[in-house]
Amino acid sequence: MNDNLPLPFLLRYDAWVLVIILFLLMIVFIRLGAYFGRHRKRKEEYQDNPANSTVYGSILGLLAFILGFTFSMSGTRYENRHQAIVNEANCIGTAILRADIYPDSDRTILRTHFKNYLQARIDYIKAGPDLNKIAAADKALAHHQALLWGHAVWFSKHNPSILISGQMLPWLTDMFDAAEFTRNSEIIRVPQSVVIMLFSLSLIGAFFLGYLSVGKGRFDWVTGIGFCVLSSIVIFITLDLDRPRRGLIDMDASWYAIISQMSNFENQ
Repeated sequence: MNDNLPLPFLLRYDAWVLVIILFLLMIVFIRLGAYFGRHRKRKEEYQDNPANSTVYGSILGLLAFILGFTFSMSGTRYENRHQAIVNEANCIGTAILRADIYPDSDRTILRTHFKNYLQARIDYIKAGPDLNKIAAADKALAHHQALLWGHAVWFSKHNPSILISGQMLPWLTDMFDAAEFTRNSEIIRVPQSVVIMLFSLSLIGAFFLGYLSVGKGRFDWVTGIGFCVLSSIVIFITLDLDRPRRGLIDMDASWYAIISQMSNFENQ
């Protein structure tokens, strides 16, 4: 992960913080809508027109559409991250096994480099949201990647048989590419503009809920708070899916596929 890239504003905060703020703002917007409606009613500018309910229904429909669209994007990215991690774990495991076809002296060197490379990947996994630790793990990974590749290329140049190198070099490139793909899949998130639109529609819906309550008797706050709570919960899950290094929904089960590859070195 490139630590030189600034995080989008909304990604700097945990999902639960954003959702609590959204919930409180929705309550405020309901009250603002009710206040604005009563103000217009006193001036006899407010009319209880059936078209108002139609407009409100359209707003809720648009909110549901954007929410479903955002949830689908978050879910797809979560599944892509899982698949990328599993694929990388398979590439690492296969490449480690291919080291066994080398002569003992080279096999020992390669397995040492593999172990250090894998440890760097594990450090990356355990870094959490700390960008400094992620950058340090990436730097170590690049170092051990260069050592692995350098020794494999050196062996291919000094050994007349291309059989061994032909078995190892392609899997090394696949392993390196898989690690890069895993990092990129983690960086790609739901666009911040889509999340802002979702928040805006939630607040607009809350405002109209309060506004249309004028002239229809005492406002039922159980219904209003229930609307805010349910909307906030669904938005929280949507945001949490898109934050693999923080929150309730993590990638620990997937990351274990890579961490478990360290068992290849238990009998070394």
